[in-house]
Amino acid sequence: MAKKIHSLEIAGTPVYIGQGVFGELQEHLDTKLATREVIFLLADENTIEHCYPVLISMVPQLEKANKIIIKAGEENKTLATCEKVWNQMAVEGANRQSLLINLGGGMVSDLGGFAASVFHRGMPFVNIPTSLMAMIDASLGGKTGVDLYSLKNQIGLFSKPSSVYIWPGFLSTLPHRQLLSGFAEMLKHALIADGAFWKKLTKIPMAVVSDWEDHILTAIQIKAKIVNKDPLENGIRRQLNFGHTLGHAFETYSLRNDASPLTHGEAVAMGMICEAYISYRSLGLDHAQRDELVRNILLNFTHYKIPTTAIDELVEITHYDKKNRKGRLMLTLIRDIGKAVEGQQCELALVRESLFRYTDFSRHIPRE
Repeated sequence: MAKKIHSLEIAGTPVYIGQGVFGELQEHLDTKLATREVIFLLADENTIEHCYPVLISMVPQLEKANKIIIKAGEENKTLATCEKVWNQMAVEGANRQSLLINLGGGMVSDLGGFAASVFHRGMPFVNIPTSLMAMIDASLGGKTGVDLYSLKNQIGLFSKPSSVYIWPGFLSTLPHRQLLSGFAEMLKHALIADGAFWKKLTKIPMAVVSDWEDHILTAIQIKAKIVNKDPLENGIRRQLNFGHTLGHAFETYSLRNDASPLTHGEAVAMGMICEAYISYRSLGLDHAQRDELVRNILLNFTHYKIPTTAIDELVEITHYDKKNRKGRLMLTLIRDIGKAVEGQQCELALVRESLFRYTDFSRHIPRE
């Protein structure tokens, strides 16, 4: 009996989801990708150990691919790492007729997509996401890039992968913390576009979720519907940035100050708390819905404690956000759970207020 596969398109890229996706990949390698002169496979230290053996057991011909292994972690999503990737590809004969397969989480798909897109002015790449974050967000939609001096995704471009293959079985290789990181993006997808999905996700704790494939498919369908209307993020696609302006500030601050920095999802979770407060203050988000959002996030995520002395630095980091216009801070906010509004100008005083309010949640978490 054939294994079930779901397929859809995001910004012109075919995306395959399900237990049978590697049969689809095998077919593509045998036909459409057979003319590629050299195939490279990019992975980090974790995915080469835990995911690569699984991949080649199902797609044996990829054992012949030229492997490029980079250090794991957001702190390595840099131009220096890209240079190492480019050097190895150049030495091993890569050109526009080559193919790069990105096997990994969001860092690998972001960096690998960028590296491929500018090498020889562009070579094709394929994403095989191995983390929940990458499966529902980072590997999809054509955003690629690297960080600059700990500031998130300051260098990059829109460049869509040739195809994306999502095999939920890789989730069994993830530490709980990395699974939780992706769950934050899943909650965000629900908060901006699907109140029923939010109710489903918050009905039981993330730790006991078993039916990830259905959740992944729903989250991807939400993203596809938005991105297909606005591939280059000129309007509605900005809705996907809810929680990210303050989230990126938390992430950058943590990268600068913590021995074990926040994951992207943990930072976005804290950003959603702050931006829900701003939504309450400036867009009329209901007080009860605001507290429901905060309560459910803090049921799953440990409250990241910051001293009040850090607030100035966090506010300063928001000045570098890519969504800003003419020096003005622009946020995506939510009017109701499941209804986002993009392009909302926000005064820095209100951002500062949200951060002061955020520091209180360790003592006064909203309860039912």
